[in-house]
Amino acid sequence: MGYFFIDIETFIDPKQPETGLNPYLANSKIIIIAYNYYDEFHLEEKHIKSPTILKEWENGEKLILLRIYDFLRIKIQDDPHLKILGFNNLKFDMTFLFGRLIQLNIAPVDEIYDVFYRKPHYIDLGQLSQIISNHRFKDILNISQKKANEFFELPIKSGSGKEVTKYYLNSEYDKIVNYVKEEFSFELLYINLRRHIYAKKTMIKNES
Repeated sequence: MGYFFIDIETFIDPKQPETGLNPYLANSKIIIIAYNYYDEFHLEEKHIKSPTILKEWENGEKLILLRIYDFLRIKIQDDPHLKILGFNNLKFDMTFLFGRLIQLNIAPVDEIYDVFYRKPHYIDLGQLSQIISNHRFKDILNISQKKANEFFELPIKSGSGKEVTKYYLNSEYDKIVNYVKEEFSFELLYINLRRHIYAKKTMIKNES
């Protein structure tokens, strides 16, 4: 039972901002993919490592999509209980990635669907953080990663994903990489969420 953490950043066309959220538009594309895989039954802080980073500006979008798709396909064959984790990954990262794989004809649609949705188990750290942090109801659909990290006293990224396109257009690629590395605190967030849930269960058990 392994853990696969993933984060993507997308291009926002200044003339068509929807490209940042809709993978099916002409100018839509993924700029960078960061991921980590852990072949651990019980993930702990001592296991955390720097993410692997795939860069569109070095290899092109199709090649980085091929690499991430082949990686996932092989891992899921070996580990039918693979967990895929990210922040808002159910609504954004994996759905955008799914759309780009289809648009660039990386594999047959039914095969992509099987790899993405039939076998792996998804954990959306954004949804869990929303519930556990008891965030204000008006923000129930859009708690930010900054707010979640703040609740668990974890490192908080500076800037926002919207700046990634600015860096990309200016060829400031090092700034994109630094932003992604700073944002990639998903393992720590998951470990803290799990500890919080366990502590709550223990407290309830002791009170009953």
